[in-house]
Amino acid sequence: MDRLTALIVVDAACPDDRIREYMTNLPDEGVHLSIMVVGVAPPLPMWAYGSAPYGPIIFPDSWHDSYREGGTEVTDRADAIEKLLQSADVPGDVTTAYCEAQALDERVAARAGMADLVLIDAGLTETDFTFQQAVDGVLFKTPVAAVLNAKGVDQVIHAKHPMLSWDGSLPALRALHRALPILRQAAAVTILVIDPDPHGPEGENPGSDVATWLTRHGCNVNVQQSPSGGNDVGQCILGRASELGADLIIMGAYVHSRARQRILGGTTQIMVTQKDYPTLLAH
Repeated sequence: MDRLTALIVVDAACPDDRIREYMTNLPDEGVHLSIMVVGVAPPLPMWAYGSAPYGPIIFPDSWHDSYREGGTEVTDRADAIEKLLQSADVPGDVTTAYCEAQALDERVAARAGMADLVLIDAGLTETDFTFQQAVDGVLFKTPVAAVLNAKGVDQVIHAKHPMLSWDGSLPALRALHRALPILRQAAAVTILVIDPDPHGPEGENPGSDVATWLTRHGCNVNVQQSPSGGNDVGQCILGRASELGADLIIMGAYVHSRARQRILGGTTQIMVTQKDYPTLLAH
C-alpha cells in the first residue's frame, strides 16, 4: 500500500496537546507519522593550564551535568511521544537528535531525506538558531519541501486554496513541482506574480505558462499579477494571501544567498519568520 511519510520536527518542550493535534490532523489515506525530537547540546568549554600543547585540558563538571540533563530531556520526551502514538494507534516512529547546534542541520537532513514532507513545529522558533538549522537542513541538504506554521499533514496536502508565489526562479520551479499533488486536488489555485516583467524570459504575461501547465493537470488556475508599490515582496505576498483567502502559500526559498537574506533581510526571511500562514518552501 502506498503510504506517505511525514516528518514532524519538534523540540522537547512540545506539549502533548500539540502532538495530539498532529496525530488527529491526518488524512484518511495512509500516512506514516515520523516525529523527530531535537535538542541542542551546551557548547563545550575548555580550560588549559600551562603552555600548549602540554597544558592539561580541563572540562568543568557543570558542563557534564548540563549535557546529560539536555540529553535525558530529549530522550524522555521522545519516549513519551512514542507512547502517545501507540495509545492512539497511529502508524509512526520517534527519533532524536541531540548534538551541537552547528551539526543539527545535518542530523535533521539525514532523517528528512527519507520523508515525503517535513513539517517544522512552530515551537522551535523560541530558539531562533535551532529553528533556522532545522529549516536549512531540509532546504539545503535534501530534495524535500519544508512546511512552516501548519497544524498538521492534512491541512497541507488537502489545501483547498493554495497560492503559488511565482518569480520564474529555479527554487520557485522546484516548489511548483514538489507541490503538484497538492495543487492537483485543490479547489482553486492562484498564481501570484509580484512586479511582473513583460520583458523577462516568460514574455508579456508572466505566470501564464505555469497556469497552462497546471491546467493540463486538471487544476483550476487563475493568475494574479500585482505591483509591489515599493513595499517588501514578502509583505505583499502575505497581504494578497489574506485578500484571496489562501490556506497555503507555496514558494521558492533563498533565491539570493542565505547570508544576504539574514543580514539585509528579504522575501524568504519574511516568510520564514511570519507565523500567520502555512507555507511550503523549496530550494
